[in-house]
Amino acid sequence: MKYLTTLLLILVCLSACQESESTATRLPHSIKAEAGEEQAKGFVFHDRNENRQKDDSEPGIAGVAVSNGTDIVHTNDEGAYELPVSDDAIVFVVKPKDWMTPVNEHFLPQFYYLHKPNGYPDNYRYKATAPTGPLPETINFPLYPEDGSPDFKMVVFGDPQPYNIDQVDFFAEDIVTELIGRTDLEFGITMGDIVGDDLELFSPLNQAVSKIGIPWHNVLGNHDINYMAPNDRMSSATYESVYGPATYAFVYGDVHFIVVDNVIHKDEVGSRSYVGGLRPDQFEFVSNYLETVSKEDLVVINMHIPLAQHGESFRKSDQKQLFDLLKDFPNSLSISAHSHVQENKLFHKDSSDWQREVPHHHFNVGTTSGSWWNGMRNENDVPHTMMRDGTPNGYSFITFKGAEYIIDWKVAGSPDNHRMKIHVPRGIKANSTDTTLLTVNFFNGSEESELSYRIKGQTDWKPMEKVLKPDPYYALLGKRWEKFRKIDFRAKWAADTTVDLAQIGVLPRPVNSSHLWEANIGTDWPAGRHIIEVKAKDRYGQTFTAYHMMRVVEE
Repeated sequence: MKYLTTLLLILVCLSACQESESTATRLPHSIKAEAGEEQAKGFVFHDRNENRQKDDSEPGIAGVAVSNGTDIVHTNDEGAYELPVSDDAIVFVVKPKDWMTPVNEHFLPQFYYLHKPNGYPDNYRYKATAPTGPLPETINFPLYPEDGSPDFKMVVFGDPQPYNIDQVDFFAEDIVTELIGRTDLEFGITMGDIVGDDLELFSPLNQAVSKIGIPWHNVLGNHDINYMAPNDRMSSATYESVYGPATYAFVYGDVHFIVVDNVIHKDEVGSRSYVGGLRPDQFEFVSNYLETVSKEDLVVINMHIPLAQHGESFRKSDQKQLFDLLKDFPNSLSISAHSHVQENKLFHKDSSDWQREVPHHHFNVGTTSGSWWNGMRNENDVPHTMMRDGTPNGYSFITFKGAEYIIDWKVAGSPDNHRMKIHVPRGIKANSTDTTLLTVNFFNGSEESELSYRIKGQTDWKPMEKVLKPDPYYALLGKRWEKFRKIDFRAKWAADTTVDLAQIGVLPRPVNSSHLWEANIGTDWPAGRHIIEVKAKDRYGQTFTAYHMMRVVEE
């Protein structure tokens, strides 16, 4: 009986392994070049002595994905691969689970080779890759072993977007400093608009981010492209010279991160026009890569421009095509930035092109720069740069456990428990006929969140209603800035040579917040001070509590 039980366990294990493997495809190691192409080849290898050169004693690594940006192959048992390349190509390795690519002095992953024999056009203001010469005989990719644990945490930045070196300083002091010394972060990623049009700021910004001391991936944003490009494909040339391919993939644990450049630049030199979407070659890469992914794993699509629920800011036809590619994957997430608001958007089967019963979660991460580093400066000489939906500037942590994840929002310069903002009028008149709205901005809230409140010692817990309107505090800030506009403060202050107008950034007008709840608490309260307690439950089942003082006066 003992041996029969053991045999059954082995058969069950083999069946499970075969079933798991059947959900992903092992690709051939070679695709032959056609007319007008060259054949790139090389090895993915274990760089035991970490000199980034393949020595005779260093073994190849089998089954690793290598791509030319469209086609994908898997290395053979010796770690060898072959791919066709054009005269404007990037060959790159997809960092696999249990392995790590080298990083440079700025902790940027070095996982690619730029093949640009013609360099970049002469009219580029911001330089790109100089002519690289003939294709090397071999293009080898070193890897180092790492713990491919399914449990890990990453940090996500939205739109640092500095337009000058002072704003790089804001970013470094307000955001980077409080992350230095953390040991619980596996890697980080910036979701585009790394800089604000001045591509020479890539270097000082990378210097700042590198001080966190973890590998850092990047997404291309509309303010990271070279406007002098004659077409969309070449608009990422300067970005590529610093960060590598703008469309690529990498793996940590059971999570496949696919990065796409979804900024379609108008085919016109000097144009700043763009639309959200993907080129056919990018769709082909995503499709080819998903063939290699087990259906049990989590697929995370990283982009700059959000998937639009309505309208064409992200081309609806492209959104549908992307959803078509994801329809067989029960575990998926997409992340964007760009709009300078925080939003957890759910695409449902009955109201969008999403095809699964469980809705698709699209997380539009708030920005490190808030409202483009605008606002009056605080005690640290950094702008109080709240976003238009009332979310304070900051960044996100995402914690993964296998194919499950939890997203949290961290307010820059605040304690970890700063999860919401509570607003109630001051000096409520007892027993009056006034409407008294309690409003709560739960920064990382969604349609799946639940909020309730109580007046301690006065009421039991009562539910709050989700609403779509501007944050009341930010609306108050908006009124103040409107007064500044009406008195033409810039013209008046410009006459005063002691005022540095560069330090006064006008906050943008309020927009509706997607994470606002309210309740009419009335005025039937005894005069004095009362404590409002708010309880917020997020889509992951996490519960957060916050308090606010309410002052009631005799009518």
